[in-house]
Amino acid sequence: MRHLIVILTIYLFSLGTTYAFSLEFVEKLDIKAIKSINIKQTDDEFRATVVVQFGSTADMALKFRNANFGITFKNDKETEIFLGTTQSAELFFPKSNQGIEELKEEILEVYVGKNELNTINRMIAMFNLIGNPSSEFSMVLSGITDVGTKVKRGWIYQKHIEIEDFTFHPTIQREVLFK
Repeated sequence: MRHLIVILTIYLFSLGTTYAFSLEFVEKLDIKAIKSINIKQTDDEFRATVVVQFGSTADMALKFRNANFGITFKNDKETEIFLGTTQSAELFFPKSNQGIEELKEEILEVYVGKNELNTINRMIAMFNLIGNPSSEFSMVLSGITDVGTKVKRGWIYQKHIEIEDFTFHPTIQREVLFK
């Protein structure tokens, strides 16, 4: 019985330690640029393919698996424009070599909304914000994902990690290509 308690204690401690490690590494992620936004219209909905350039200074590789994020843009007056929700299966962020930032492009599949006036008005506001070279904006991710950290023998995941108001300020000159 004592062995079971010791094993359970070690297991619970390791879960807490791993969780803390993943959050520390997530803090070392940044969105450098939004490369393109491709809006697709069907008869009843809009979808977007958003190509984002991430930067990572983490000294371990990271994965977001089953990422379900809401994407919101904020302008310098704190006006929020909701783009939609991601439906990405997996996002991979390579480890940094000696603290040098590694850049990685990822594709975010986004459900924008039904083909109705409210969705169209949101897209127009987003185009005006991102397309204006003098506007300052941030991209905010909020949602749930499984966070994986690369270890010597595989991956360790923490399931259903809630990320709220994960804010990025793209730092590379914005030349977003709308398609």
